[in-house]
Order: sequence, then C-alpha cells, then structure tokens
Amino acid sequence: MEPGSLSDRAVRFIVNPVSGNGRTRRVLPRLVGVAKKLGVRFDLQLTEAPQHATELANENTNEFDVVIAVGGDGTVNEVATGAWKSKKVMGVIPTGTGNDFVRAIGRLKSLHEYVHRAVAGKIKAIDVGTVCMDNREFVFVNGVGIGFDAEVARESLNFTRLKGISRYLVSVMRTLSKYKSAQLTIRLDDDVINQKSYLVAIGNGISAGGGFLLTPNAVLDDGALDACIVRDVSIPRVLRVIPSVLRGEHVKLPEVTMRRSSKVNIKSEIPVAVHRDGEIPTSRVTELDITVTPRSLKIIV
Repeated sequence: MEPGSLSDRAVRFIVNPVSGNGRTRRVLPRLVGVAKKLGVRFDLQLTEAPQHATELANENTNEFDVVIAVGGDGTVNEVATGAWKSKKVMGVIPTGTGNDFVRAIGRLKSLHEYVHRAVAGKIKAIDVGTVCMDNREFVFVNGVGIGFDAEVARESLNFTRLKGISRYLVSVMRTLSKYKSAQLTIRLDDDVINQKSYLVAIGNGISAGGGFLLTPNAVLDDGALDACIVRDVSIPRVLRVIPSVLRGEHVKLPEVTMRRSSKVNIKSEIPVAVHRDGEIPTSRVTELDITVTPRSLKIIV
C-alpha cells in the first residue's frame, strides 16, 4: 500500500487505555474526533490484556491495511510484532510515559498532527530486531537494554505516576545503591569485548528511558544495530555523566564503547536483567542473541 488520499486507507487504531497513567483513555474522544474530521475510514479496538495488541495487529483480514499503535513503547512493541507478522503498515500515536520510539521517527506538537501523520504520512521500511533468550524469541523496534538500564526499567514499574525522564531519574537513584556490574562477553559481528560491564544498550532507535540518548547515531533503516557498552564505573561517576547521556555526548567518554553490528551475542557470568522496548521479562538471563532483519516493517513517518 502506498500513500494516497485519506479515504484510500482503512485504519485500525489499537489503543491501550491504561497507558500513560490513563492519559490514553482521556484523549480517545479527541482522537476519534480528529479521525472523523479527516475523513478516515477506521475502527478502534481497546486492548484487554498483554499481547492483545499483537493479536489485533496480526488479524488475517482485508478490512484494514494500516494498524496504528496508540499508547506507550510497550504498545508500540506489541503492535509492531503483529504488523511484522501480518505485513501490514504501522503508524504510531504516542500517549505513554516514555515514548522513546517516536523520537526516532520525529516528535510532533499535537494530537492532531500525530493522527494526521499516522493516517496520511509517507511509508518507510525500517529494520526490526529480534532477541532470543530462554529459548524464546522476541521482537523489538526501539532497543534492548542489558544490566543497569534494564534494572532501572524494572524499578520504574514502581513509579507509574511519574512519566518520561522524571520516572527514569527516580528509578536510577533507587537502583544505584544496590546494582552490581556483571562480567560479560559481548560478540558484535567479528569483534569481541570481554569486560565487567555496567550496561549494554542495543539501539535501533536513538533513546531509552524517556529521552536518554544512549545510541544517538542509530538509524532505523541502515540494516544494523548500534551498541553502547559501558564498563564498570562508580556511583559518583554515573551521576556526573547522566547529563551527557541526555544530550548524547557520552559517546566520547573513556568508559564508553560504541559499536555498530548486525548481530550481537552476550554471555554473562551471572543472570542479568534485560528489557526490550522497555518491556521486562520475568526472569534474568545469562545469554542472549540479538539480530536484525533489514527494512522488514513498513511504518508511517
């Protein structure tokens, strides 16, 4: 499907009503009003449980050809997983707390602009990442975090009333005192790094944690993933470099290694936390394989 008039597109809005601490449910009347004003043919489905968004995006039907994720990065992940399987085009209207993925395709100023872009923007094919751990394979479109980044994401589940960077910073402070680095062996294509590492961030998008530019030079359609690898550092040093991460200026620091790779294997001497697009598996792992499938998901930008 290529862009045409709005009436040429049949759209399904897949809405997580609890994302953004209820903000998503509150904006629904405005979203519907804008869609009707634009003359869009659409239906709207509310998610009822985890993975429901994937099912809704993966339905084998010709009733719609565009699926639009309305929610946070977790909703985006689920819809992307379904759209990737069904080969449908995907759009994004960010109403969550972090909204990191949308930073890679461009932030807009208003709900009206997001709705208009989602139903009338240009179509672009982007890369999709997969991470295999505990004999299960998961899709991601924004990024994977290992170690400190993932522990912070886990801690952030306790602060659902906060959003964006505020939520992440509070979670960082809670995690700092109890976190211990792990000895990792990291294989990136033909390169091997063996060191005690504070965190590893694998980015298809540019940011995590509601605006931390861990992989600021990542490109969604270059057929590769960017890796930010931070060796073991002290708590005072972490606190000093946080502002530079917000600006993406940490890439030149001596304790930071940046790489670009199409496949990554990570082995840890102890179980480590992992997140994918901010979603946290129930268990920690000692090994994971990450690969990328180039330009395999069509998204509206």
